[in-house]
Amino acid sequence: LVNLMQEMATDVASIRNNIADMRGSLEYLGQRVTGAESKMGRLGVVTDDHEARLIRVEGELAHQTHYAGELWDRVQDLENRSRWNNIRVIGVPESVEGNGVSGPTMLLKILQDCLPLGELDHIEVERAHRTLGPRPAPDQRPRPIIARLLRFQDWERILRLAREAGELYWRVGKIMIFPDMSHELAAQRKRFTPARRCCMELGLRYALQYPAVLRVTVDGRLHRFDDPEEALKELNEIPDQNHRRETPQPQRKNRRRVEEDTEERRE
Repeated sequence: LVNLMQEMATDVASIRNNIADMRGSLEYLGQRVTGAESKMGRLGVVTDDHEARLIRVEGELAHQTHYAGELWDRVQDLENRSRWNNIRVIGVPESVEGNGVSGPTMLLKILQDCLPLGELDHIEVERAHRTLGPRPAPDQRPRPIIARLLRFQDWERILRLAREAGELYWRVGKIMIFPDMSHELAAQRKRFTPARRCCMELGLRYALQYPAVLRVTVDGRLHRFDDPEEALKELNEIPDQNHRRETPQPQRKNRRRVEEDTEERRE
């Protein structure tokens, strides 16, 4: 009996020690949980702060992107406006320069030979030169000639005469005359080619205005499109029979075809 009581006392003491150890462990775990909760609270505040800063950064980025787009549009507009009196002549052989004939003198000679300019027409060319770049090989396409005219009226008249003539030839070779513009604007205007073809098939009057706006007249109503896909979608919904009765003049239709073909080759 005495031994049994001693064993029971030993077990009770062991149990008390275990309970004390468990209590200490629970207290330690409680401290760690409290610390974790404190850290989670601080992380929540930091996360909210980062989220607010991210929202501000996204707003500023959107504003800067919009502002940069506006600046790019202004730069493009200024560049193309600075070229308004410029013409681009394509197809003139590289070997024609020389013997004191080059620049404005050569350009005036080409214009007088190709276009029906009157003898009293006095066109002043400020400068004329080949585009920058190495001289191409004889079997390659010659570099275009960029010329700046002094007066806008001369620029407008030369382009009008070139459109009315359709095809121009100089020294047996074919040349083309276009308004000078930036590569970005030329690519933007080229996107309207399918819509312009649709207008010609339907016999509609159209014009591609600066910078890249397609103006189409349908049943006496004027429509303006700045999106080529939207323009093509709207034109495809127009039935052919409503416009075939108004057959366009052959000369006007052929001239538009020539304009489209030459502009595609230029771009």
